[in-house]
Amino acid sequence: MGHLLLIGADSSIGQSVAKAFIEDEWEVWAVGRHTERFATGVQWTHRVDDVADFAQMEQTAQSLESHLQALGGRAVDALVYAVGDITAQKVHEMDIAAWQRILNANLTGAFVATRVFSRFFSPEPHLFYIGALSEKLILPGLSAYATAKAGLEVFAQVVAKEQPRWKVSVVRPGAVATHFWERVPFRMPPKTLQPEDVALRILEAYYNEQRGTLDLIPE
Repeated sequence: MGHLLLIGADSSIGQSVAKAFIEDEWEVWAVGRHTERFATGVQWTHRVDDVADFAQMEQTAQSLESHLQALGGRAVDALVYAVGDITAQKVHEMDIAAWQRILNANLTGAFVATRVFSRFFSPEPHLFYIGALSEKLILPGLSAYATAKAGLEVFAQVVAKEQPRWKVSVVRPGAVATHFWERVPFRMPPKTLQPEDVALRILEAYYNEQRGTLDLIPE
């Protein structure tokens, strides 16, 4: 049994990741804004309003530390960062608050989570960041989202070079059937992935020790 730290456990993909790992007899520690959406069976939970807020996340880390000490000093074998947000606004119409919200959820939060929880990682953890096919996001209205997802890939590459023993993966799914589509003026394509597909691929990639980008294309 492994130990998974799941950031964004209330997202559609996060819920599915928790279920997949729990079914595989992992212990799952869940962080997110809406704890009522967490999958049944997670062993530790913590509510965070803003994953890009260092103070909030440090408080979460302290809470997790107490939990781990009570368990005898267990470590994080895998981290999945499944927080995301999207908007469709052209640059000349977008206010700074919207820009910052998208970058915070998709990019800055990934840095903060990695930074504050790294002291709990096992010697060779596997980090998964939920990205996107960023080269296909260069579309009107998606400047913030596309920039954040492209930046996430570079961030992950740097982390992998800084920590050669860490396995670092950016999961880049194509269209996934989630509530994201309700926030943008685009139609969901006829071929989509389900959140469960993404979750099972992450679990598989953990056991295969797959590093780098993990592109998931709907068939």
